[in-house]
Amino acid sequence: DEQFAAWVKPSGYLRSPVNTLVYKRTTDLKCRYHFVTDRRLFARVVLTVTTLNFKDHPLNMAPSSDCWEGRMDKVIIWEPSIHQNSSQHSPVSPSSGGHCLCRSTVTGTTMRPSRPVTVVTSASESLNLELLVDGSHSASSYFKHSGPLFEARYEFIHGPLCGPAVIPASTEGELHFPHYEALGFTEPPRSLRCIWEIKVNRDRDVWLHFDKVRFATRDCQDGRLEVYLPSKPDHPFLTICGHNVSAKEMPPLTSLDLTPSLESSSGYSPSPSVTIQFIGSTTPARAAFKIAWTELFHLPRNPDGTLMTSKLTEDGVVNSLQSEADCGFVCPGESGLCIPSSLVCNGAANSPRTVGGAITHEAR
Repeated sequence: DEQFAAWVKPSGYLRSPVNTLVYKRTTDLKCRYHFVTDRRLFARVVLTVTTLNFKDHPLNMAPSSDCWEGRMDKVIIWEPSIHQNSSQHSPVSPSSGGHCLCRSTVTGTTMRPSRPVTVVTSASESLNLELLVDGSHSASSYFKHSGPLFEARYEFIHGPLCGPAVIPASTEGELHFPHYEALGFTEPPRSLRCIWEIKVNRDRDVWLHFDKVRFATRDCQDGRLEVYLPSKPDHPFLTICGHNVSAKEMPPLTSLDLTPSLESSSGYSPSPSVTIQFIGSTTPARAAFKIAWTELFHLPRNPDGTLMTSKLTEDGVVNSLQSEADCGFVCPGESGLCIPSSLVCNGAANSPRTVGGAITHEAR
């Protein structure tokens, strides 16, 4: 077992045990790797599993494709802070939000070494990885086997200048960078990577508005903002850097965009969210931006297709609305989007407006 601490080394490499004598046994092998940081240094851990090279179980006559339940060699990754049981015990099902990697779940990844097996970004300050090898075949399969069973890289990210890493769901909110309170007790770093997760209430759309965006240079390699959606976590929905900072308007994101594509058959259902990443490699403290967002609601439609504006004042709310106060003002356009009465005429841009196919905004 091994611990990797942010105050010792901010990034590094790890692999399965080099000494293959550990596989010469009759009992199951369990190796745990613990990653821990302190919020005053970093708030997140990014773990990238680059290769996985397990062998088929020679004694298993009926191979199982279930990584969690099957008796197979595997790697389990989880966050102790959100795991339902004690951090001393690894999860036994995906209902806790853990990740299970085995031969059947990553078939073909060893043929594409440039593509990682998986990338896990923690929401908290600790992360566990556990290697489990079945003792009934570990000696015959891995003793004097020089290749690693797994290889991985780790990096601690989201320093104090980034501010809070996870932002709870609310009707409206703002994200400011840099987090000026941190400038009083931390040195501006030469490079920085921030990942914010903005939670959104279920069954609601969200509109992101970028304001006062400034980068150190026009080069995207020196600094860029990326927006990721749970429905497409591997590809940025929008990228903003110095040369295209003027093209930063976004359409409203629907509740389907904000929901992960794997909604669990396992019982684990992550809350809707938007992920925003900032990478600055050249004096990142010189960059600055504000991101504001508003949750939007949908008015139902009449049989003729017109908006049911009577729902703005009538008692008895349809199922898609949580309360009558949710829909106090209909946004311009034919989308049927609306905002709460509390956001009307508050001097902020909360309501998107479509003009000629482009997204603009109004201060309401």
